[in-house]
Amino acid sequence: MEKVSVIVAVYNVENYLTRCVKSILQQTYTNIEVILVDDGSTDTSGILCDEIAANDYRVTVIHKKNGGLSSARNKALNIIKGEYLTFVDSDDMIHSHMIEWMIEEIKTSSADFVTTGLLSVGDKMPVEENLKVKFDVLDKEDFINHLFPNNFGRISVTACGKLYKKELFSEIRYPEGEIYEDLRVYLPLLLKCKKISVSMKPLYYWYNNTQSITRSNYLRYDRFGEFLVRENYIEFFYKRNLQDQVWYAANEYLTFFMRNYFAVMIKYKSLKVKLNPHINSFKRHLKLICQNPYSCRMRKLCAILMVKHPYISYWIAKKTIPDCLIEEMR
Repeated sequence: MEKVSVIVAVYNVENYLTRCVKSILQQTYTNIEVILVDDGSTDTSGILCDEIAANDYRVTVIHKKNGGLSSARNKALNIIKGEYLTFVDSDDMIHSHMIEWMIEEIKTSSADFVTTGLLSVGDKMPVEENLKVKFDVLDKEDFINHLFPNNFGRISVTACGKLYKKELFSEIRYPEGEIYEDLRVYLPLLLKCKKISVSMKPLYYWYNNTQSITRSNYLRYDRFGEFLVRENYIEFFYKRNLQDQVWYAANEYLTFFMRNYFAVMIKYKSLKVKLNPHINSFKRHLKLICQNPYSCRMRKLCAILMVKHPYISYWIAKKTIPDCLIEEMR
């Protein structure tokens, strides 16, 4: 019975940690080790970690200075003992059969990793459906074709809701001091795979916590770092002559750029504080954006205005974007 390592990065989640770990320890697949990495929490999360470990031998706790999500994950990756591993964010929960079903599938299909759907939830655990989950086995190129909307739906690029063979991470670690770490690691992981098994059945329950380790880093670091990563996705698909995927990647690039462009302009009341280097990068993709059949004319017009007439786009944003949305974007 192979061991599965479950990595949980913990930061200021005293209200959510117990239910998260409970959903892990109550898995029907019991041969697991749970590594809780307390990333310098300033609430009682670190104490809770120690209390949980004292009551279950399968739990190991690491206390470290705050370094962000990537740093916490890497700390755990360096000590895992399982043949397989999965990540669970410390305010989320998982279906009681998730690990059992995924390890059955990864052994049956000989996939390099297995991925399931994600379900956004509130404070309560959703009612579980104890039905067998159907998986589809894809080779690497087929999987790449399904990273954006398609007949499968959207395959998430988050690290969570997946079961990996340990050897995939033998030479891969998450980039520390940066956000969008999942996006940065996903393509290198894919390039090491031969087969991936996919189910859109939601076995991972995601909670939108604005104070989580992921969200707090998003607010702290340069929000435009993601666009460099998304540019890499455009180039990745272009080199493989996957034109539909190029269009979808370019459309997402535009969506994220518009969202953060207006937020930064309104927050700093300036176009020069943070935007100039990224505007120059954005200009290189303007032709691609304007040719994109998956973008409407209004989005294309906004893209042109941001490049050609930034002060007009700033004025429009001030007049049309609700204050609540501006706060969310910040």
